[in-house]
Amino acid sequence: MASSAISPVTIRPFSPSTSTWDILRFGLPELNCSSSSAFASSKTSSSPTPPTTGADLSLQNASHTAVRLSPQMVFLLNEFRKGLATWMDLFDHRCTYQREVCRRALTSELILRCVCAFTARQLCHLDSGDVWAPVAREHYSQSLNLLLKQLSNPEDPNDEPLTAVILLSSYELLAAPGQEHRQHYTGAMKLIKMHAINAKSQGLQRANFWIWIRHEIFIAIINMTPLQIAPQFWDVHWREGEMEEDLLGNQILWLTGRAIELVYGQRDSEELQNLMTDIERWYSSLSTSFRGVKYGEILEDGLCKVHFAVSAAAAAMIWYHSLHILLYAEPVLQDLAYSLRVREHAAEIICISISDVPNEARCFSIAPLHLAGKHVDGISRKMKVCSLLERIEKDLGYHTQSLVESLQRLLGSSS
Repeated sequence: MASSAISPVTIRPFSPSTSTWDILRFGLPELNCSSSSAFASSKTSSSPTPPTTGADLSLQNASHTAVRLSPQMVFLLNEFRKGLATWMDLFDHRCTYQREVCRRALTSELILRCVCAFTARQLCHLDSGDVWAPVAREHYSQSLNLLLKQLSNPEDPNDEPLTAVILLSSYELLAAPGQEHRQHYTGAMKLIKMHAINAKSQGLQRANFWIWIRHEIFIAIINMTPLQIAPQFWDVHWREGEMEEDLLGNQILWLTGRAIELVYGQRDSEELQNLMTDIERWYSSLSTSFRGVKYGEILEDGLCKVHFAVSAAAAAMIWYHSLHILLYAEPVLQDLAYSLRVREHAAEIICISISDVPNEARCFSIAPLHLAGKHVDGISRKMKVCSLLERIEKDLGYHTQSLVESLQRLLGSSS
């Protein structure tokens, strides 16, 4: 068994309902304080963590001993690096999860167990995936114990707890899709606020922040609620003429976050005008390759496939079109004059989604597809959206069935 390949850990008999958030509440009682005030005070009182230098990294590596690996763990590590890590690195050309997290897994039992748990859980969704269920549960239980052990030593602050929480929360999202999604990442949000982690953080913390933001945007749109951390606290630096696809992708997330606050929070005409100006600045700066190139014949329902050189650009353009649907048609159509424009943006989302889009972009297209399905015209196009969402659940393991059912109810009521 895999457990024999690692130095033993004292196992607490956690119940099946125990989650990462339960461990954080037990290990860090201070997380139960008011979240907004904690974040505000941490921004002013905490000194920023200096970037890690090559010398610092060498000293850190020298202080860690290698973990003991089994062949099964090596298989899971390789599967993670080739698959799930690329999804996490969608808007990160530094490939932090493919490189740094995979490095950490060789010296940190906590990160190793989290990676193995998450990967085994995702493999459970394959046709022959039942064999991975007990493996996933074993690594998950070990991970919770190791996380609790690390949280009990506050004098050893590092970026591993948040990385572990991001990985374990992703596991929980796959393992219990029927639960309220936001609770899976509550622990990560609390750690982010407690340590004042934002877009200017370095290394793993920066990568973890943007991964959490992507999840938070998804949940806000599906639940039609404001974000838990408003965009003005993200500390985003806008640089004119940006060409890197990952940075442009994070910029569109920031613009989307601002739109969510207007749509599901309090509408402000001045902020709306500023946002529309920034959206136009963002789009006008894009290269032709970033916007994608349509190819092939027009399909029977008027759709056309689009090719992108970089997966981050495909994902960013999907969210660019979603951003317009949010502003014009959510939670209700703002003006009949916007109807045609909304349908055009919805069709563009479907055009990109029916193309040869990599899995890392597909797994971040669930909320945009749901928006497109609500607002696109034509029964065949709506059914195509349902089919695309069902394929995502079958291929990638992310729960979409409830969204498909909601679209089918809309389709039934309009027929």
